[in-house]
Amino acid sequence: MNAIHASFEGKRVRDAMKSPAVSVRPEDSARHAAEIMIQLRVSGLPVVDAENRPVGVVSETDFRYGDEAERARQRDAWVRYISEGQEMSGAYLEALEREAGQVKRIMASPAICIDEDASLIEAAELLARHRIRRLVAVRDGKVAGVITRASLLRFFAPDRPKARPLPTPDEFEEAIEAAGLPPAPPPADAPHIEGVASAAELKKLVGDFERHKVEMKADVARQAKAKRDEAVKHMLRAKFTNAEMTSLLSQAVEAARNGEASCVALTFPAALCTDGGRTINLPSPDWPASLRGKAADFFLRWEKELKPLGYALSARIATFPDGFPGDAELSLVWGREG
Repeated sequence: MNAIHASFEGKRVRDAMKSPAVSVRPEDSARHAAEIMIQLRVSGLPVVDAENRPVGVVSETDFRYGDEAERARQRDAWVRYISEGQEMSGAYLEALEREAGQVKRIMASPAICIDEDASLIEAAELLARHRIRRLVAVRDGKVAGVITRASLLRFFAPDRPKARPLPTPDEFEEAIEAAGLPPAPPPADAPHIEGVASAAELKKLVGDFERHKVEMKADVARQAKAKRDEAVKHMLRAKFTNAEMTSLLSQAVEAARNGEASCVALTFPAALCTDGGRTINLPSPDWPASLRGKAADFFLRWEKELKPLGYALSARIATFPDGFPGDAELSLVWGREG
């Protein structure tokens, strides 16, 4: 095995390719492609269709050595052939002129591709066989990256200097002018970068998240309301039982042993009150008159059985879902010495 093969042994294209790959579309203007190459300081770009499948490659040599005069002669002959002597519409001729400045008129096609899981040895052999500088790396038939001769050199001789610098922006501009490419506005779509989302896509994700959060919050609120409504329906008919009273007094003793001066006797939806818990929340001394169902029954038992023993009773709104009274609490209070 020679030194190059030894350096590449076990390495895959995905280990050396540049990813994500900046690409252009066939309908983009050639000038726009050149501007991207100048900006990124690369000498070539893959050309992709609407589904990110490679259809060609455009490189600096396509600008530097493009023969616009020859393309014009071929176009004129083609127009004469298909028109069969008939006068062509002005709009059609303008379309032909616009097409002359598009990437699809100067790109090399088809693109020479290699799977990202292929070995670097295979990539090196393809580059040498076709005498090209770059291969389009694909994943499931779509562009995943670009692998160049320089990419391979990084594995073979990582400290070796580059063979030559990339053309300067001025050199590119001169090549564009020499090729006679007409100026064209950049396309509406931004350069497609595989695997990188646009700002608009991220904004959509934020919007989706916010909408989902609102929907989830509304769903939780609906479930909580349904639960409270069911509890109200049940507690309107219920009584505070002897077993619950016994349990409450046991809890009071345990709380006192732990240094507490009160304990919660009953929790119920504020909607059980005739005013939805408003007088409890104020608080107003008239709050007992708003109690209904089980809460009213407990109040009567406290007044008859526990108040004579010195126990006080307090009321408060314990929760405020969405800013409105949710659950109310009645607490048995015995206070502290002194």
